[in-house]
Amino acid sequence: MKNRKNQPGGPFEQLTAQYGVSVGEIICDMQIAVDDAWDNSNPEIRAKQRQLSPSGNPSVEEFIRVMAEQVKK
Repeated sequence: MKNRKNQPGGPFEQLTAQYGVSVGEIICDMQIAVDDAWDNSNPEIRAKQRQLSPSGNPSVEEFIRVMAEQVKK
């Protein structure tokens, strides 16, 4: 996967312009959301999460990559 987060017109840059925050703030907020989602006690959800990210809570970049792959399927 190409690292486009800091490229002109990339998704993170678009968000920084739209919301007036730094890329670091966006990534931090997204990581909090991913971590909160992975903090789920439902066994069916936990099983799917283990399929998507066997090593545990994914980083934001890993989460986006895995979700992009799922959308392509």
